Amino acid sequence: MKPCKTAYKIVRKDDSEIYKGFGFRHLSDATAYYVHRNNESFSGTTTLCQTIGESIIFMAEYIASLLEGKKNKGSILVSEDGSSVWIDLPVPADWRENRITDVYSYKAQKDFSSLLKICPCDSDGSYIKSVSSDLSEHYKLLPVMLLLLAKTIYEDDEYAAMFMEFVRTPNAADLVTLHEDLYQKYKNDEFILSCRDMTASADDCIVSLDQKLMNIYANTAAAEELPDITEIKAFESADFMEEYRELIPILSEEFRLPAKLVSLCSAVAEGDIGSVLLYGPAGTGKTMSCKLICHETGLPLMETVNCTENLDEFILGKYLPEEDRIVFRESFVTKAIRFGGAVIFEEINFARPQYLAFLNSLLDDNGFVRLDSGEVVRRHKNFRFFATMNIGYYGTKELNQALYNRFNAIVELDELSDEAISTMLAARIPECKNYIKDMLEVYHRIKHKAKAEELDLVISPRNLENWARMAKYEGYITAAEKTIVPVARGEHSLEVMIRKIISSHSFNRVNGNDK
Repeated sequence: MKPCKTAYKIVRKDDSEIYKGFGFRHLSDATAYYVHRNNESFSGTTTLCQTIGESIIFMAEYIASLLEGKKNKGSILVSEDGSSVWIDLPVPADWRENRITDVYSYKAQKDFSSLLKICPCDSDGSYIKSVSSDLSEHYKLLPVMLLLLAKTIYEDDEYAAMFMEFVRTPNAADLVTLHEDLYQKYKNDEFILSCRDMTASADDCIVSLDQKLMNIYANTAAAEELPDITEIKAFESADFMEEYRELIPILSEEFRLPAKLVSLCSAVAEGDIGSVLLYGPAGTGKTMSCKLICHETGLPLMETVNCTENLDEFILGKYLPEEDRIVFRESFVTKAIRFGGAVIFEEINFARPQYLAFLNSLLDDNGFVRLDSGEVVRRHKNFRFFATMNIGYYGTKELNQALYNRFNAIVELDELSDEAISTMLAARIPECKNYIKDMLEVYHRIKHKAKAEELDLVISPRNLENWARMAKYEGYITAAEKTIVPVARGEHSLEVMIRKIISSHSFNRVNGNDK
């Protein structure tokens, strides 16, 4: 049998809903969330089925219970080469109470061949030869899918990481992606299914998949832990010339320093970090984060240079006519190098390499620059260099490796949290408060689809702000045509997808202009 194909033909009697599946039902269209690149449907759409969806939810609940410290008698073991998989998993009481299955636990094994052995057990752990007729196919297929799911998690680290993210924060988009990827991986694979009594685990299954997933969780949690720093070190006011102190950024409370940059502020102020590169997706507030560091540390921001527009051969200064003479006028970049202060180079990877050559000597241990006038300017002890860049977006370039290696700290900024985006939108466009939840859902669904299908499509919080501003005049559905749909860059199929996502939300229910 082909279990993945078979799963689409089976639905529980009088119950087509995927249990705990975010309202999805058997054969629910999930195209707006994700379509696998190997999808072969004529219409280019994808649907979900009960058994595959419920196997993912079942496994996620089991792992979540382990993370909560609950003592389960279950186990998931895999051979080192991944060819054999063994599961022994208890069935939660609510799954029986809601008639998803009648069994109390499942034992199942996939060996190195195409044989799948299934052993449903009763409350005493004894083999159940048969269950209620309306559940007979489901009780066989659920453990089959659990075996295939366990094998995929073991073999595919990216899939395992996505699965653990779903365990941590269950959501519809990840369920669709996990479901579709699992189906596409095994949709044409045939197996021999054998229901039999099984008493012990396979000898060759020695790797604990439970432990692998627990390690992923522990390492992810450890990476997210931040030091408890309550005080940020700052520069002394006397460290800078009086005329430049007024250039210390003053920012409203709307802007918050990302938690991962708190310790970096102190390192910048103490002089342990002199050059910082911030990178990440568009709209994550990279330039604003640089300004926040300057704000928190009392560091004058002498110049912000957009490398896509303003970086040229005169970045350090140029000769200009003055009365009857030609004199050299140094730029604020040079003033920062000479007297102390910060400069920000935005989108540094767009710059022409010849215009960045001076940074090699500037960011070396004994930093200096040589001006066109011939003067050598030594780097002031309080000079700080910040740069930002996007990675992986249309038109971006790789940063020169020699320059990349000269940064003292390189930090990837995470996407802005929903809380941060909500705060920003509510502060700048108060009229949109009642719509923020739906706007964020549209935002995440578009981002998820772009990531899952590797689309050349970028949407950022800036697009949401533009959307909310335009919606004041013509409503959210119409305003989206000018601010959200254009992120598809004229690709008709993507525009249709975005319109479909937007139309599935209610933008006309409260205080709105849409009709």
